[in-house]
Amino acid sequence: MKVIISAAGTAGHINPALAIANKIKEEDKDSEILFIGTDYGLENELVTKAGYNLKRINAYGFSKKITFENFKRIFQTITSIFKMKKIIKEFGADIVIGTGGYICGPTFYAADSLKIPMLLHESNGYPGMAVKMFDGKAKILLGFESAKKYLKHKENVETVGNPTNIRKLELSKEERTRIFKELGLNENIPTIVVTGGSQGARKLNESILELIKITKNKELGEKFQIIFATRKK
Repeated sequence: MKVIISAAGTAGHINPALAIANKIKEEDKDSEILFIGTDYGLENELVTKAGYNLKRINAYGFSKKITFENFKRIFQTITSIFKMKKIIKEFGADIVIGTGGYICGPTFYAADSLKIPMLLHESNGYPGMAVKMFDGKAKILLGFESAKKYLKHKENVETVGNPTNIRKLELSKEERTRIFKELGLNENIPTIVVTGGSQGARKLNESILELIKITKNKELGEKFQIIFATRKK
């Protein structure tokens, strides 16, 4: 089976796509997978690091205002659709899969024009523009049941949860002690892990910083410890 996976921009789109790709390879070792991305997203780091081939096209969002930049982006999107049609034909794709984002626009318009089966996965509780655009044309898989009410063609929608590469880790006491030591943590008190997604979350960051101030003031700092995962910038 030959599969094209469209995922670009943030890890919120790319990591679920990689989890899907890994599962496909696990089930069918002979399958061929090609990722579609852009020149400027995290896919250039994450997809290539995972060992998958990546082809790049231009993909942009649009504002609601009539501007020269919007007309320019429309032209670039049309160009990308024709480029995607060529990629799909040359690769001989049996199915096109997407995980949302601007990249799915030209990819899925091209796939639809070539009558290639399409599958979209929405990881969020509220569907993005790509999912709404291809509601009724693509099979849609949801991470959360609550997202279904925003879609019209519910007969093509299924709630499956979010794909991940997370494995259940069974660590020995020695391994656990070593990891805590490497992280500079005390293994005898509760540990809180805070993550706001691949691009971070300002409100969450501010709330956690406020929590840290409160715990210090109330002398609770020694009763638990926090791992604060932020974006690179």
